[in-house]
This record gives sequence, C-alpha cells and structure tokens, in this order.
Amino acid sequence: MAEGGFLIKFDGKEVTRCFAVAFDYDLKEYTINNTETKSLPADVETITITVERS
Repeated sequence: MAEGGFLIKFDGKEVTRCFAVAFDYDLKEYTINNTETKSLPADVETITITVERS
C-alpha cells in the first residue's frame, strides 16, 4: 500500500492489509474496504490492528 493502511491480525497471525475495516460483534463478521465481508473465526481471542505508514 503506497500510502499506508492497516495490518489486521487474529491471535498474532496476519490476516490482511486494508484501508478500511469494520467489525460486527453481533453477527460475528468483519468487512474489509467496505466491500468484502467475512465471518470471524469461532476461536479468535485477540484482534490486532496496526497502522502502517509508508
């Protein structure tokens, strides 16, 4: 990502890099870049979001 963004990790394992991320705890989902919605892993305990700058 030329201008930076977010690095998302679940329990220390890198999942994706993106510019926007949203989490819905009730539906147990997360959305990347306002377009791609995925289910949260059932056993995830820690979610880490790191701001990356170039």
